[in-house]
Amino acid sequence: MEDFTENQQFNEFENPAPKRPNGLTVACVLSFISAGWFALGNLITFLSYNVMKSLTTDENYLEMMEKFAPDMDEFEAAMEAQFAVSRVSYLLQALLYIGSFIGVLYMWRLQKKGFHIYAISQLLLLIVTAVFVTSVTGASIWGSVILTAIWIGIYYIYYRKTLQ
Repeated sequence: MEDFTENQQFNEFENPAPKRPNGLTVACVLSFISAGWFALGNLITFLSYNVMKSLTTDENYLEMMEKFAPDMDEFEAAMEAQFAVSRVSYLLQALLYIGSFIGVLYMWRLQKKGFHIYAISQLLLLIVTAVFVTSVTGASIWGSVILTAIWIGIYYIYYRKTLQ
């Protein structure tokens, strides 16, 4: 039994576990926060969609919101834009953000497959956004494209250097 323990310690000394670079740690923490927040937000929106949509026509609710919303016209326009988007898109986005979270979790553990899961999830998020959101609201997708490219680029650097 002693031989096994000594051999195991010797192998760990000779082949130490790879260390996660600080930059990858920071990127992963930021991505955990972002993916978790957006997954939760989209899931809540999906689950409460019908109730929230009915509030857009409820006069009592709108009167109450006049006390809190400085510009009621802007508030109503934002509500209409949110509910012009299909309920299904919020579920798809929640699932894809969960996929991103899982990809980051694998990268946190220094596994290359995490990069692939993350990149595919992010690219699918762009497609879902283009199909369900920007096509309905007319908002630009270019900001999302640029941010996605930057984050995939950051993770690609670590994919080439660190991930196994």
